[in-house]
Amino acid sequence: MSMMRSKALSINMIKFLLIGLLFWGVFWSGQFFIAGNAYYSVKNSVEQWQEQPSRASIDKAHLALKKIETAIKYFPNNALYLQMRGQVYEWLAFIDRKSESNQFLESAMASYHNSLTLRSKWSASWVGLASSKWKLNQLDDEFYSYLDSAQKVGPQDALLHSFIAEFGLSMFQAKSIHYVKIKDMLATHLHRGLQNPLSRERVLQSIEKYSLEKTVCRWLKSSPYPVRKQIPNCVSYD
Repeated sequence: MSMMRSKALSINMIKFLLIGLLFWGVFWSGQFFIAGNAYYSVKNSVEQWQEQPSRASIDKAHLALKKIETAIKYFPNNALYLQMRGQVYEWLAFIDRKSESNQFLESAMASYHNSLTLRSKWSASWVGLASSKWKLNQLDDEFYSYLDSAQKVGPQDALLHSFIAEFGLSMFQAKSIHYVKIKDMLATHLHRGLQNPLSRERVLQSIEKYSLEKTVCRWLKSSPYPVRKQIPNCVSYD
């Protein structure tokens, strides 16, 4: 009789455990679904703003920040979510260029640092730090250390190509001493950026923005035809 009771108790315990695991699975799946939806919604918004900055607004950026904060609330140690929050703060700084702009950039840097604490080999977060420093007009040794780190962990990263193209070409146009510091890096990433379909459009936008088609064509004279033909009005010979 006691053996039957023990067996019944064991079966009931297994049932309770299975029910508990089922509820835990549903709860976890629900959190993952909410966080994932929030992240991809923000990602889509940021990508749209990158293509057309005029589509960004204060209200949209604050809504995106609220959504990514929701994702982080459920998964505070997700480096991707933290990196995306940094991007949203950068957009807030871009849109609201008043007294809070620097504060948003400082918040962006804090979020990128948090992301790198979890994934130190994430090139996008190193680029984000460099981008924020540039916008803060802090082109110091720390800025270049961020660029060096981005190159070490992600030399083929499309975001890195795009950033160095924009930064380097703007420094060349301004005849800044910083162009000299980044000259070799710029030529390399212009070449790689035009090769990579994920960065090509943004690199071309930077070239056209500063009207440097002929200059870049000259810099990349040793690049293969498929690269040079991407540059408007670039005369190429094989």
